[in-house]
Amino acid sequence: MNDSTFLVEFIGGSQDGLTVETVTAPDHVEVKVNDQVKELYQRENNQPPFVYVQMGYAENETWK
Repeated sequence: MNDSTFLVEFIGGSQDGLTVETVTAPDHVEVKVNDQVKELYQRENNQPPFVYVQMGYAENETWK
């Protein structure tokens, strides 16, 4: 198993300027803002450090 980590930086939204270490870098990330809303971020590059830019907001949906 590969446990290497790399840096991810967020631009825009509530995560603006946040830098974290992670082991994965998906194309899109959802960040829960509150019970009703989440922010959507898109990865902008293919090499670390990865940069995620806020694309917008979406309502959280309840699945039953």
